[in-house]
Amino acid sequence: MNLDKNLFKSDYISEAREILDSLDDIAIEASKEKRNSKFLTDILRLLHTLKGSSRMMEYVQIEKVINHLETVFKNIQSNQTEISSKIIQLLMGVNNLIHKVIDGIEDGKDGTFAQYDEVIRNIDLAIESENFMADFSNIEGDSNNSDNSPLDAEEDAEAISDENSEFFHDSQTIKVQISQIDSILQSLDKLIMRQIKLKNEIEFLKGKSEASDFQEFQELSENISVLENQSVDIQKNIISLRMLPFDMILRPIKRSIVAEALKTGKNINFDIPQSEITIDKFILEKLPAILIHLVRNAIDHGIETKEERAKLGKSETGTISISVSQVSNRIFVNVKDDGHGIDYEKIRAKALRLFPDRESELLSAEETDLLQFIFTSGFSTKDEQTELSGRGIGLDVVRSEMDKLKGKISVRTELNKGTDFELSLPASLATQDGLFVSVSDSSYLILSHYIREILTVNKEDFLQLQHGPVLNVHNELVPVFDFDIINQKSKKKVNTKTEISVVILEYLNKKIGIIVDKILHYGTVVIKPVPPLLKDFNALQGVVFDENYRIIPVLNIPDTIRRFKIVNVYDVKNLEVHKMPKIHSILIVDDSHTTRHIEQIILEAENYNVSTAVDGIDALEKMKQYKFDLVVTDVKMPRMDGFVLLHNMRHKEELKNIPVIMVSSVFESDTLDKAKNLGAQGYIVKSDFERESLTAKVKELLHE
Repeated sequence: MNLDKNLFKSDYISEAREILDSLDDIAIEASKEKRNSKFLTDILRLLHTLKGSSRMMEYVQIEKVINHLETVFKNIQSNQTEISSKIIQLLMGVNNLIHKVIDGIEDGKDGTFAQYDEVIRNIDLAIESENFMADFSNIEGDSNNSDNSPLDAEEDAEAISDENSEFFHDSQTIKVQISQIDSILQSLDKLIMRQIKLKNEIEFLKGKSEASDFQEFQELSENISVLENQSVDIQKNIISLRMLPFDMILRPIKRSIVAEALKTGKNINFDIPQSEITIDKFILEKLPAILIHLVRNAIDHGIETKEERAKLGKSETGTISISVSQVSNRIFVNVKDDGHGIDYEKIRAKALRLFPDRESELLSAEETDLLQFIFTSGFSTKDEQTELSGRGIGLDVVRSEMDKLKGKISVRTELNKGTDFELSLPASLATQDGLFVSVSDSSYLILSHYIREILTVNKEDFLQLQHGPVLNVHNELVPVFDFDIINQKSKKKVNTKTEISVVILEYLNKKIGIIVDKILHYGTVVIKPVPPLLKDFNALQGVVFDENYRIIPVLNIPDTIRRFKIVNVYDVKNLEVHKMPKIHSILIVDDSHTTRHIEQIILEAENYNVSTAVDGIDALEKMKQYKFDLVVTDVKMPRMDGFVLLHNMRHKEELKNIPVIMVSSVFESDTLDKAKNLGAQGYIVKSDFERESLTAKVKELLHE
């Protein structure tokens, strides 16, 4: 894959000059305080950065000169000696030569030194002896600037001009901080909001004015529309300043993964074509780590050995591809392999070993539910660690990084056919597309990449299952939630409409529907950060302002879906679909997996929503997250027993009224008395345990 260096040359020149200027500044400071270790750290960091970018741009001689210079300072660092005056002179001399080579690159030259071997010799002699005095006085920096013929008067004047250019580079580019671009965008966004408000006011006045004034209002409206369009064009141009081409990272990624694939002994062809698509600089900087991990995952978990592939009738050489495409203002990056695919039964088996208390849930889980586990920290279907899989970095890191980038991951896989991880990313973080919705007289923004579709349905279209209403969407049952369940509105108007608006959301292949009162409009907005007081409030991704400068929260959809998943009691009354009895939630607390499982099966058979905990501490943690109507707890447990748990519950305002049934191994009168004194409403002995005794007591306490 050929890299078009011209796309990045101006950025490279700007960065190189900034690094060389910083090195000169440090050299000057180091001449005053030679034993400051911070100088060495900063010098090596800057040299390493310039070496890396020179390698990427294939300016080989610059890279090698810097590499030799690095060795000088690494020796000083390892020997813990001072930075001598001669070394400082060496650094500044090499800097001066590189400056000239950079100037040559800007003028279209090839980035080589006139006397490259002599430069390297001087640096290497300094490595051998700090007392060696490097001499670059007779060395030209640029191989294309080695004409030493005498100058006539005109040439002499040009030479003076060239001397001036050594201090000021006549460049057609300037460096602008991203923060400055963002500040301009924020100001422009306010201007656009003002224009929208003015446009609305004109329309309002037009409706109230006389017919004779109509022409004047019409001209004013047209002028406002022109101004609005021009503002949007300016906004797009400013955003483009933040954009960089994908090719900047694709080639280095290919080099990295090819080297790693060779270590595994697998035959793999990497298909990573060029891409002219550009994306936000901040996103591009984060993507290499994400893509490299997904490719490592494909190398280690996806592509089979040549023997395994032969048995499956596949070519001995596997293929891993990275492709980039763009649809509107979304960028799609696909990391695809033709390997083993994801084995859902392996995921189920591993999940059962890690979470034995969730056995009934896992045994009945759909494939999309099982897929969530591969994005869980520490989860792997491989029992043995390899150099690639034993790095301690999981797909959970990929997921969390994608969430930060306002991106979305989708997975398509087929056993023995391969896997395709699709990353959906915004082209720019400066603006986002989203849907404005209204719920209980409050407005919210849902980012477009989480929206699968928008439906208008009749109440009769809802189906009722044990855990609440669902909709049949393209032959898939999608659970539906009233947004106010997690919005915690104390009062909500009863929905008397026959038609209901439902927004279908998707995240990590998991779909849910949320009921909203009204779909307002779709728009492109500049998202502001959450105010400092709300920075730890995960429900929001940011805020935007409408034309009246009202704050509109931007919903954090991954967090919203997570919160809906932990809701145990669904508010179905507001839907007015079917009159159903309330589904009660029960927490079983017991250190015995067998006892927990038996009690869970008994209560779930009675249509209760059952969760489990392994001891009192685990139970209190669960009660912080979920709402329970009743607790069934063992007496003797490690860490925190049933008595201490009950004592804690009765001293917490939010838990003190929850009925508690205590289950003991044997009958002891003092145990029974202690349980009653602490506020237990029920007491059952395990030796006399019968299904009817538990369910009868539960129904009694829940008033059923």
